Amino acid sequence: MMLNRENAIGLVLLLLCGAVALVLLFSIATGTRFHFEGPSWVGTALVILFIAGTIYGFLIRPGRRWSWPWNRDKDQDERDRP
Repeated sequence: MMLNRENAIGLVLLLLCGAVALVLLFSIATGTRFHFEGPSWVGTALVILFIAGTIYGFLIRPGRRWSWPWNRDKDQDERDRP
């Protein structure tokens, strides 16, 4: 299912990229330059949101357990086994 909790960060980033793409395409089509005139805290909030999402994605990983990518028992040679 696309709307799982695990996909929330990806969907937020996809929406953000889509909004930026629309603004850039509008600027290209009209031949104007985009100048953001909103509050200055929005940029800081987006950076904090991005860093928090990155930490969430790497450390929390809901529904998964932290484990090594290999199993030591399976990496042994057949001849090393008794």
